[in-house]
Amino acid sequence: MKKQLIAVLSLCLAGALMSAAARAEVVKTYDGWKLYNSYCYLCHGSDGKGGGPLAKSLKLNPADLTSNERLGKRSDRDLLLLIQGNSPHGKLKDMPQWGRVMPEPQIQALVSYLRFLHRSRHPLVGNPEQGRELYGRYCVACHGADGKGHGVMTNVLPIKPIDHTDAVKMDAMDNRRLSNIILYGDAKEDYMPAWEGFLSKPEVDSLVSYLRMLSHSK
Repeated sequence: MKKQLIAVLSLCLAGALMSAAARAEVVKTYDGWKLYNSYCYLCHGSDGKGGGPLAKSLKLNPADLTSNERLGKRSDRDLLLLIQGNSPHGKLKDMPQWGRVMPEPQIQALVSYLRFLHRSRHPLVGNPEQGRELYGRYCVACHGADGKGHGVMTNVLPIKPIDHTDAVKMDAMDNRRLSNIILYGDAKEDYMPAWEGFLSKPEVDSLVSYLRMLSHSK
């Protein structure tokens, strides 16, 4: 009964909460994902391993952005300067100077997504853009627009929603586990609604992908 009540309350609050979510700070990793698909996908591929559509046309193979050997040795500042084309160690061959077309805050967001590609243990299984919209509609009431678990429902109900920005806790759950919690609720938490019947499987996959972005947004 509690699950159905929370689901109904969340749906009633959705309209008001969507405007609050729209004003929330942009998730850096999510913003970087959008930039990556605009500027980097063609060479580095959707998985970051260097097999993009234009890779075979280049003189040098695009870098594998999931490689710890390559990214683990560089700080975020190093990556930012390389992308800008301002690295003190010299410019990369066949690498555009993206600082000419992207301001530094955008490149910082892009670096955040590169770290996601490098560190995340779980693949993206859906569309994070759709997932962001669904999160604003169904999840912010409890988890908050920033995902930290301080939504407005926590003021009226005795609930402590999980912090979706906690990479350790989120990475401990694989995509299937997250999907099942969304669809069927959580046996350990009475106040987690079961969204089966409200959300389709593709929508749940998109929501899971957005959760992955939130958990790597710090």
